[in-house]
Amino acid sequence: MPRISFAGFRDPVKRPRYIIWVGVAVLVLAAFVIVALGVTSTRWFCAEGCHKVQDDAITAYRHSTHSEVSCMACHMPVGADPVTFVLHKAEALGELYLTVTNNFELPLNGESEVALTMKSTQCTQCHDLKKRPVTPSKGILIDHEAHAEAGVSCTICHNRIAHDEDFSLKLKDPKTGKANRKHEQFMTMTACFRCHSQKAGAEGTSAPGRCSACHPKGFELKPESHREEGFYPSGHAKLAQAEETRVAGIEKSEPAEGEADGAAAEESVGLAIPKVETLNECSTCHAESFCTNCHGIEMPHPSTFKKDHGVTGKKNPKVCSRCHGDAKRFCDECHHGSSMGWEFSLAKPWRYQHPAAVADLGASTCFECHQPTYCAHCHVSGSAD
Repeated sequence: MPRISFAGFRDPVKRPRYIIWVGVAVLVLAAFVIVALGVTSTRWFCAEGCHKVQDDAITAYRHSTHSEVSCMACHMPVGADPVTFVLHKAEALGELYLTVTNNFELPLNGESEVALTMKSTQCTQCHDLKKRPVTPSKGILIDHEAHAEAGVSCTICHNRIAHDEDFSLKLKDPKTGKANRKHEQFMTMTACFRCHSQKAGAEGTSAPGRCSACHPKGFELKPESHREEGFYPSGHAKLAQAEETRVAGIEKSEPAEGEADGAAAEESVGLAIPKVETLNECSTCHAESFCTNCHGIEMPHPSTFKKDHGVTGKKNPKVCSRCHGDAKRFCDECHHGSSMGWEFSLAKPWRYQHPAAVADLGASTCFECHQPTYCAHCHVSGSAD
């Protein structure tokens, strides 16, 4: 193996040539590094080179209001020194490796980690909120200063500002073959309730959840779905049940590989805040007691309801009939129908159906719930038709 020799520097004849060639080598290396850093900082390189796997992200970027802003302006620390700049570039080589080996996962930055950890200085280096007029959507009141004082950085709300996914995504995960999914949008009302809450003094945050905190007088608070025909009484129940089922499915899901228990439901940014998809959209307007106060019974029904509902139904059947219509028929449809394998008919009362059910299923089926003497109350007393 050849060894590097510095003997030439000690030779008066060779020394000038050694110094010249070393200088040339240093200049060539410096030129290469400068050109490389410049090229890898262009939008072209980000889109066509290192981040080719981000085709959807690049398309979103081109659709955004920041399409003429350099990628590095947002993704490089403000005022970064040369060392930080070079280290950032070296770290990005890992993404190039995943691209070349086709070993990347989609969606990239799936939980908006970049937005959640980005500092407001990335935005305020261009946007001076003290001089720039803020124009929120009609009917929305936003106090940016109050959010800044609370330590809420710009991108905790404006997470897709430079990557607006207003189109159909095209990429597929190379491992699973699943289609790329869109990121959660933090500019929705539901996302606001990661910090805001209808609860007074909610744990971890004091952000108000009352309507007047974010909407002016005269604003139509009732969403379009609530104004559709059939929303009440049946429509609202279906919407509420679907939302409850969706959230329950997320809460029961297993945490991702390398993710601690409970981490799948929270984002840690200064304080632990829930992920958008784990929030029940109904609770953004209605406190937990809203449904219970109207229905007269805990809503949604608690886990012990199946065991205890009989007491409630007998005590106040009107509570059940508010949602289930004829409470007697509703109860029979389950207790004398699906639970015992009998096709219950709503067209006639159970008393006229049970003889056929007993003949088909056998009396032992009845005795799973009733004592043998139960039948005698009607049949022996002569009260049965």
